[in-house]
Amino acid sequence: MDTPTWPAAMNQQLAAAYCGISVDTFVKVCPVIPINITTSRAGRRYLRARLDEWLLSLDPVRSKPREGMREARRSALREAQRA
Repeated sequence: MDTPTWPAAMNQQLAAAYCGISVDTFVKVCPVIPINITTSRAGRRYLRARLDEWLLSLDPVRSKPREGMREARRSALREAQRA
């Protein structure tokens, strides 16, 4: 079975598929903040590297990255509140 080559930046639907979850679930659980490639809403993209970091943070065996992602989420929430 060939594995797909995933782009470095993905729209929400593709990012959800990359994570193996539905878009609805992705919206509810994913803490990754998309970047804006263009000024329109359609230009929002999730970086594959950040998705990978988040997914790895869910692994109970890797407790240290989980703490880092938790702090990243707090920082992102603080930034969003300032905007």
